[in-house]
Amino acid sequence: MTPDRPPEWKELHEQATLVDLHAHPALAAMIFHRTFAGRYRAISRAFNPFSVRTNFIRLAEGAVDVLLSVAYPPEKQILDDISVFGVLRLKHLRYIPWPPLWRIWRQAIQPPYFQVANNLLNEIEYQVKAHNQLRNKRRVEIAASIRQLDEIVKQGKDAPIALIHALEGAHGLEGEVCRVSDNEKDITDELLANLDRLFQRGVAYITLAHFYANRVAPPVFPFPEYTLNFYAGPLWRDLTLSLTPAGEKVVEEMVGKGMIVDVTHCTPTARRRVYDIVGKRRPILATHVGVYEINPSPFNLTDWEIRRIAETGGMLGVIFMNHWLVPHEAKLGISYLARTIEHSVNVAGVESVGIGTDFDGFTDPPDDLKEPGELPRLTERLLAERYSHADIMKILGGNALRVLRQGWGKRD
Repeated sequence: MTPDRPPEWKELHEQATLVDLHAHPALAAMIFHRTFAGRYRAISRAFNPFSVRTNFIRLAEGAVDVLLSVAYPPEKQILDDISVFGVLRLKHLRYIPWPPLWRIWRQAIQPPYFQVANNLLNEIEYQVKAHNQLRNKRRVEIAASIRQLDEIVKQGKDAPIALIHALEGAHGLEGEVCRVSDNEKDITDELLANLDRLFQRGVAYITLAHFYANRVAPPVFPFPEYTLNFYAGPLWRDLTLSLTPAGEKVVEEMVGKGMIVDVTHCTPTARRRVYDIVGKRRPILATHVGVYEINPSPFNLTDWEIRRIAETGGMLGVIFMNHWLVPHEAKLGISYLARTIEHSVNVAGVESVGIGTDFDGFTDPPDDLKEPGELPRLTERLLAERYSHADIMKILGGNALRVLRQGWGKRD
């Protein structure tokens, strides 16, 4: 290396097309209601659910090329189960003379989940426009179809960051009918109609489950132990529950349309049912998970699941959260990220794995890779562990681009 030439790993990181399969700028944008064109504050190493990690400046610093931006409508039960969020209940808001809380209530809490999902998509599209109007060095563009994604990516190093919509939690399909009716046909009709609306808007995948059971799929227990001081809800989820009858129809419709199914957060039973329904017709994603053989949590994928997903042409995205990566709490996580990637490669090949950071998803990232600007550290580690340049470029984004091109049915 000459004095004026960057290290090999930095050059490799810049050359790769880096895809983050799962992050949450939309929710942070709605909560903080400010443009994502600046850094705002130093990133705390302590757990801070209100930090902003995925603003567009930091994404550019980390050479992120494609971001799957996830809309997560906050589930109503969380207001009762986690004390810090209880302030958002309407009965409290009337006594708090702070308009931002009223705005959060009107946009993110009070409406039906489907409307909240659309509010979040509107918010991130507004953030993109605001960022670009400030003439920042690297633009951001919404890619609402494969054609638009390919047009952005082919521009190479000068390309804008491509932002693709996704939805976390199929409760985001639930509108007024689901809120007031128990009629199975009416519920299914509304879920499928709203699914089509989101598909037409450019949503590439749906994470079927999340914190609480919805009309489509049941979840595993989702909260880390360090949150239990604030959590008053039930500490158990029934892992034998599978997709609902409406959920099976939603998954079948997703396969037909070309909206990719994400099994993260689903119970093992529900995941198995998804594998059976989808077969090999479309790639399946697990966008932000660890592996069971390293951390035996039902949230994580067993080896047979990693192979089953790989057989569909799909992949897992390694979550940047120590709680799911290792069977004990730790502060430093790059080693466990590398180990999780290595395990998936050994089980199902290098095409089976990518990254899904879950940044800004109220998560606690590793202290040694806590925000997008530090992503080159992962490339450095993979190169040090003697992965080839070609394999690293697949892990960083090549695999994710392949899955999107094969599985996302919205072409134009």
